[in-house]
Amino acid sequence: MEFTRKVSKIIETDVLTVGGSGASVTAAIAAHRSGVSVTLVSKGKVGHSGNAIMAGGGFSIDGESAYSLCGMENADRKFTKEVLFESIVKESYYISDQNMVEQYVEESPEIVKEVLQWGKEAGQKFIFAPPYNWISAGLSWGKALRQGLKENPGIKVMEDVMIVELLKNEGQINGAIGIDIYTGEIILFKTKAVVLGTGGFQPCTLKNTVTDMTGDGIGMAYRAGARVADMEFLLAFATALYPNEMKGSIYPFVMEFNMRDVKYDVRDSNGELIDIPQEIINLSRGKKLSKLVSMYYWGKAIEEGKGTQNGGVYLDYQDNDKDKLKKSLESFYERFSAWHKYGYYKGEDMSKVTQRMLKDGLIEVGLGFEYSMGGILVDEKMRSDLPGLFAAGEVTSGVFGANRVGDGLTEMLCQGYRAGLSASEFAKSSRDLDIDKVQMNTLLEKITKPFNRADGVSSINVHRNIEKACDEGFGVIRNEEGLLKTLKELQRIKSEEMPNICFKNKSFSYNYEWIDYLQVENLLICAEAGVRAALMRKESRGCHIRSDYPELDHDNYLFRIIAKDKDGEMEFDTKKPVVTKAPLPKGKKENVIEYFLDKNLEYKR
Repeated sequence: MEFTRKVSKIIETDVLTVGGSGASVTAAIAAHRSGVSVTLVSKGKVGHSGNAIMAGGGFSIDGESAYSLCGMENADRKFTKEVLFESIVKESYYISDQNMVEQYVEESPEIVKEVLQWGKEAGQKFIFAPPYNWISAGLSWGKALRQGLKENPGIKVMEDVMIVELLKNEGQINGAIGIDIYTGEIILFKTKAVVLGTGGFQPCTLKNTVTDMTGDGIGMAYRAGARVADMEFLLAFATALYPNEMKGSIYPFVMEFNMRDVKYDVRDSNGELIDIPQEIINLSRGKKLSKLVSMYYWGKAIEEGKGTQNGGVYLDYQDNDKDKLKKSLESFYERFSAWHKYGYYKGEDMSKVTQRMLKDGLIEVGLGFEYSMGGILVDEKMRSDLPGLFAAGEVTSGVFGANRVGDGLTEMLCQGYRAGLSASEFAKSSRDLDIDKVQMNTLLEKITKPFNRADGVSSINVHRNIEKACDEGFGVIRNEEGLLKTLKELQRIKSEEMPNICFKNKSFSYNYEWIDYLQVENLLICAEAGVRAALMRKESRGCHIRSDYPELDHDNYLFRIIAKDKDGEMEFDTKKPVVTKAPLPKGKKENVIEYFLDKNLEYKR
């Protein structure tokens, strides 16, 4: 087999799982247990890459299963699978595919129980917090996942290898191209099935995810011909702007959930109170709807020019008894000392935060992006519409619709395990397909082309330009003018900058410019799909909030927006969400918050 660029090694495997966190690990374990050969490839270290490492660590299942299956005697048994199903569908603003929600509800308890056992064997603490939640830390998740791999020997694990393109023949996925980040070697993977567990995308500057959450799996799948959906829905929540060295930390959000006896007001740059009705505060403060409420009220204030110089707001803790506040902080640090050094959060010294809260009570926070509801279109078996391609976790779409209130960690586990089972079943019945040499050569030339340019644009600058463009109009509060401005800039980047990227460093070994070049292509696809879908959705729904179309419109926009590549152009279509139990509503609501105030909704979380 000859290629225009040198392939250093060829690896053959029945199932290839891609990603370094829960979705890829559980997929690999499920496929391995099914009796096929499995290779897991991670861009970083398994358990230390992907978004789970950044998580606050909270996750849940239904209370009935927490009690009967996991032995949590103080679980709320009234929070049944039926109630959980209804809650997720309603939280999604009815955009979720209900077959996907059923898979989540039915299959999550068993794999959650097993991961809890892995954590125990790895010496990690997972603390049950009634009525149906557990709390832990990102590092503990990583160690639990590595324990799972340890207990299932025989899975080939390749770390620090980035999968950059999918290969297909006769319309079926049959391979992938990878790059060893340290050596620059190009690796060909021949396989019968691929499971993508690579996470979502975050196109804006302020985020609380890992920095390389660039939609790699979504971009690869899209280029290979898979459909992607719900790309307009991005979730943001309270993220640190103070102190500067902790910018991007989620400590403000974690504090809210673990210091519920502490009150705070939200103030704009002038110290004026941001008016959030008490009814809304009671519904959301320290609860599942907190993120959406922050997006709506803080986002509106910032859009109106009332944000701080850093684009945030102030949390004001002054209306608390100082001794009570001090004791609450001490209790918070004590609780989290199970995973972090006392007085620290994720290795960061919290002393400045403590001093500021006790002295003048003001903490500057912004809305940092955490999660993308959009991704690859899959069914309840985690099958994409490309034979041989499966996906799981945040790289997919379908469960959380327009709004995820929690449990992304649970999603990656139950979808990952199901994807592994489906991929192994597919691999067992599939024949080997030859690698298409023309396709392979074309892709190899594309991914290495910037090495041959003498001058041009830096991939790192292109990455920043994409983020700046999305900051402009694809942030928390949107309108047509801003979205069109962002789209125009993304199109300029696509036509003028992407074809002219070059590397100062001409070495293939540990070349960050090269890795970033491969990532920004994916991010650009995701951003364009999201902006175009946001323009199409002339309403507000969940985390898609438009100032020019504030109404929630079930009559005209209760559909999913689908994007697909057609001859190099982005083509869009719509589809109704899959309905299995809960009928789709009709009518309109004044805004996305009014939706949850409707007593007829009978929302129970």
